[in-house]
Amino acid sequence: MFNIINKMKMIKIVKTKCETFMRLILAFSFVTVLLLTISTKVNAQSGDDKILFVAEEMPSFPGGDKALQVSLYKNLRYPEEAYNNNIEGKVLIRFVITKDGTVTDATVLRSADPALDKAALDAVKKLPKFNPGKQKGNPVNVWYTLPIVFNIK
Repeated sequence: MFNIINKMKMIKIVKTKCETFMRLILAFSFVTVLLLTISTKVNAQSGDDKILFVAEEMPSFPGGDKALQVSLYKNLRYPEEAYNNNIEGKVLIRFVITKDGTVTDATVLRSADPALDKAALDAVKKLPKFNPGKQKGNPVNVWYTLPIVFNIK
């Protein structure tokens, strides 16, 4: 009988500790969500230089995607060394389209070959202004990713 009472007391202690632990986890989760919400609101109000990955209205090229291709490939030069060595590939370029539509901070996300990377970066840097992205009706800085394919035909 004494043994059963001790086991019941131990079960009650373990149950109480589990309930306390669960309450702590719940409180921590609530505080975390609250802080993230406040932080997001503060950043949205004061983050003039913040760069978004997605905006309510994404940046667009004047004339659409077809005009972007034409403009890009007009400035794209296949590197002679890569051409002579039959080097082909896809270069993934990421850049920022600023609030005024200017292309800045172009970098290579996925490389095909150093010569192709440089040619792709040079072509992107020569692009004219985009229509900027918008968040809540205001222009914002937005990341833009563009694949550039080099093929020898």
